Amino acid sequence: MYTLYLKDKTLHVNKWTSVQQLAQMHQVDDVVGCILNGKVHDLNYQLKQSGTFQWIFKDSAIGKLMQERTLIFLLITAVRTLFNTDVRVRHTFASGLYITLNDRDAVSDSDLELIKNKMNEMIQQNISIERHVVLKEEAVAHFEALNRSDLAKLLSQRTSPTSSIYTCEKVDDYFYGVMCTHAGMVDEFTLQSYQKGLWISFQKELIDQPKLFQMFERFEERGQQIGITNIADLNEAVQQNRFKDLIELNEQRINEDLNTIVTKIHQNKTCKVVLIAGPSSAGKTTTSLRIAEKLTELGHHPVTLAMDDFFKNRVDSPRLPDGSYDYENIECVDLALFNNTLKALLNHEAVKIPVYEFAKGEKIWPNPPVTLNDEDILIIEGIHALNPRSSELIEDHQKVRIYINALTHLNYDEHNRIPTSDYRLIRRMMRDVQFRGRSICATIEGWPKVRDGEDMYIYPYQEEADVILNTSMDYELPVLKAKLMPLLDAVPVDDPQYIEVNRIRKLLAYVLADDPELVPAYSILKEFLGGSIYTE
Repeated sequence: MYTLYLKDKTLHVNKWTSVQQLAQMHQVDDVVGCILNGKVHDLNYQLKQSGTFQWIFKDSAIGKLMQERTLIFLLITAVRTLFNTDVRVRHTFASGLYITLNDRDAVSDSDLELIKNKMNEMIQQNISIERHVVLKEEAVAHFEALNRSDLAKLLSQRTSPTSSIYTCEKVDDYFYGVMCTHAGMVDEFTLQSYQKGLWISFQKELIDQPKLFQMFERFEERGQQIGITNIADLNEAVQQNRFKDLIELNEQRINEDLNTIVTKIHQNKTCKVVLIAGPSSAGKTTTSLRIAEKLTELGHHPVTLAMDDFFKNRVDSPRLPDGSYDYENIECVDLALFNNTLKALLNHEAVKIPVYEFAKGEKIWPNPPVTLNDEDILIIEGIHALNPRSSELIEDHQKVRIYINALTHLNYDEHNRIPTSDYRLIRRMMRDVQFRGRSICATIEGWPKVRDGEDMYIYPYQEEADVILNTSMDYELPVLKAKLMPLLDAVPVDDPQYIEVNRIRKLLAYVLADDPELVPAYSILKEFLGGSIYTE
């Protein structure tokens, strides 16, 4: 007999009772698994110990991830069954995933309908998804025989002695996280053709983002050119002492992209304001300073402004329904003050610029007034910089809009993506613990609100950008892992954020670490690692 401790009750269960049986006994609906002593399990898991217990419901963050993995497996199974070919999960796109078929330049309407029907059939029939644990060597050999060299190579680099193989209708695969046990647990989905492949999502409608899509495609091609398309390729670069060369390649690419942006600004004779926006930890601060430096070299006089300095005093800031401050809301910015300041500066008036003291939650005015000359260019950095409300008094021909994000093309393998947001979360944890006095668990706790704010206030305006800059580095996970992993390992199992900490730990476990000191001091990544010549 085991004892399970829930938030509001205690359950006594017999040995080998499955999570599914437990849910049925206690009439708990819409569950896809459980968390026992900090570890995620599916419904087939048979209980073997006492401890802290929590249901995983379908609408929870973990439940949605389990459903997403399962949905992708159903798509893979349908394509293999119907066409005897494989798919490649390319990247996140428009709240969904962009996927191509290996032997198709495009997906026909008839093929699309066949795939949809097959997936819906598996869901309606509630086809089971079985999990088998085998020795790592057996899994590597198995996937090599299935022509999954990408997966076999990564599994061979793992330290764990075992691996899980999932099977659905005689199709075998590997996933980096727990799956649903049956196809019927997947909620309604949308599948449609897009470009040369498919777009799949739990969202009802695809909102096209052509500029963003082209950026992803550019980096897919670049990854193939330099031979870094997945984590196994990255690990090989570490093992073969090619990591320093990889850093140089990435920094050279960033520098070239910045030069292209600066040339665009320089050649625009009416540009007076450069607006730089992007989600958290995209690298906006270093980017804005490097652009200013390059403009100075071309004879301009850039003046940088941070929108954060125009925050309203904290007591006047909007709040969320739970009473906490909604720091991602554009209404946190004193828009009237900000717009009037921009207008006055462009009219060559003397204007005092505030400085926001985050510790006190108040603006102060410690500096003398600023006056712009004809050759000066304002560089404005902030998460809301592309929102039209933030520069509504400035003529369009006077602006150049830049959107920044860390848009990684690197996935685990052909079927398993690494969310772009995970790169930024890892960056933010590293930055917060070093420079903002916040623990990694505090960063994780606040991350959902940050993501919600991005969905509401940043992403709707990314296609308005004149230029998109991708600050993702192929080499960043190895150097971030070297500094972050000891902090992750120190988080106890009973911490409320342990599950998310453990998910990030498992992500980084597939990556071989390398020396952060190899990263040059001018790199955008140094904004998060420390030692930046721009931000320290």
